Amino acid sequence: MSSEKRIGALYIRVSTDKQEELSPDAQIRLGRDYAAQHNIHIPDEYIFRDDGISGKKADRRPGFKSLIATARSKGHPIDCILVWKFSRFARNQEESIVYKSMLARDKVEVISISEPLPDGPFGALNERIIEWMDEYYLTNLSSEVTRGMTENAMRGNYQASPGIGYRSPGPKQVPVKDPDTFPIVEYCDRWFMQDLLSTRQIALRLNSMGYRTKRGNAFDARGVEYILRNPFYAGKIRWNYTERGRKLKPSDEVILADGRHEPAWSWEHHLEIQKRLDELAQINKRDTGKKKRDVSSCHHWLSGILICSSCGKTLAYTGNSKSKCFQCWSYAKGMCKESHSILVTKAEECVIDGLQQLLSSDSLQYTVVHKQSSSSEKEQELLRLLNTLNDRERRAKDAYLNGIDSLEEYKELRMQIQSERNRAQAELDSLSSDSDSSCDDNVLMVQNVQSALTILTDPDASYEKKGTAIRGIVDKIIYDRKNTSFDFHLKLVK
Repeated sequence: MSSEKRIGALYIRVSTDKQEELSPDAQIRLGRDYAAQHNIHIPDEYIFRDDGISGKKADRRPGFKSLIATARSKGHPIDCILVWKFSRFARNQEESIVYKSMLARDKVEVISISEPLPDGPFGALNERIIEWMDEYYLTNLSSEVTRGMTENAMRGNYQASPGIGYRSPGPKQVPVKDPDTFPIVEYCDRWFMQDLLSTRQIALRLNSMGYRTKRGNAFDARGVEYILRNPFYAGKIRWNYTERGRKLKPSDEVILADGRHEPAWSWEHHLEIQKRLDELAQINKRDTGKKKRDVSSCHHWLSGILICSSCGKTLAYTGNSKSKCFQCWSYAKGMCKESHSILVTKAEECVIDGLQQLLSSDSLQYTVVHKQSSSSEKEQELLRLLNTLNDRERRAKDAYLNGIDSLEEYKELRMQIQSERNRAQAELDSLSSDSDSSCDDNVLMVQNVQSALTILTDPDASYEKKGTAIRGIVDKIIYDRKNTSFDFHLKLVK
């Protein structure tokens, strides 16, 4: 053992599972005892800790990130890092190897107080085995937790936040009705089953009365349907019914158990609600399920162009056997208070008439939109290079913020990237400097509108061609149903 005193750091972590844990104070005491016996000095400012944080991901541990940044800072002030067990350093073997290799380049050793390793290759082998066992423990723990929660659900125990209209008196206790929000549930049932309102109409009523979701948002049709679909309100506990991304699981995998809370309605009534919801879904499917003509990934050449004057959302195209129209999608979901329904044929006529009137005016109001030319392979190559440099700069910044690179390394890399970016941008500017800009913008805008009108009034022109034409001259058209007006936002793309 070297007689020269080494400077050490102590990393303390208490994880979320609390199994086989030592308290932070105990880990600090054992770390200082080990340091005193092995000629290591640990300054108070070199004690880093993360309390109640999992070791699965390093980027979620601020104390760990600060430790790595300090160890790799200029002057390399730390010779070694002490941990109670290697699992305190990391439980993800891949991250453990990466960070230990990174520290090794700066001659910083990671030492486990309770897991001494022999010298030579067997020591490295033992360390890898310990890391593998730590990762296996974490994976197995996750499976055990899931299994335990599933068993709890099958027994009718409460382990999730209750639905709106109820509150939990305490962890795993039976939810009780919340007098402030339970009327929401009653309104949904009464308006849907007795008044025969749609979920969109119910959402509008709830919002007008000042009610909000548990997250404080306005209700929409989907939120109302979620309440009506939820078996919790029929006295059941539901578990394991969605995957990541809220995708519903097959019905045979869903766990339903009898709860002990007071239901809002009976199970028989719940089945009646589901029957009506399913019938409405089938009607909507028949009305909107027919194949529509695809226009630049839209259902109509005006899709995405018409905007509701009340809420600023787009008007969605809807079509059935009786009529085809545009309607504000936010209104359809119960979040916009004013209907902006307009027949498709009427919208087409108004847009064409509006453009013709604009041509007859003294001057056109428009916004000039500049786009970089990519007509040559060289220009495309330079644009790809600029995007690549932007990605490199973001990665370099992340590496610095996560303590992987020092400030000096980050500055040097940024200078290199900026130098390459300046060179590429200069080449790109020189290629586009000879572009034709002699044509008057107003004349060009008039020509573009005239060309678009020629296509829009051509009965033989395809929807895709019309969609491309309107998008070439219009950014958006704001439709005000109350005043029967169309506000055109023209653009000149150069």
